[in-house]
Amino acid sequence: MNNRDRLIEIMTERDLDRIELARLLSVKKKDIDQWLLSNESKEHKEVPDMAIELLQYKLDL
Repeated sequence: MNNRDRLIEIMTERDLDRIELARLLSVKKKDIDQWLLSNESKEHKEVPDMAIELLQYKLDL
């Protein structure tokens, strides 16, 4: 599973929206939007490993 898929899984499991996720990670909502775009989109950015690690820590996963 890649970081984008894991991010979507965490969002679904914890019923988090993009704004809540941005607050948890101390990033802009635009960053979240770009992370969640399809890999084919030219605006897509990879989800950093630290984002997944921080979410797991903060949400006690």
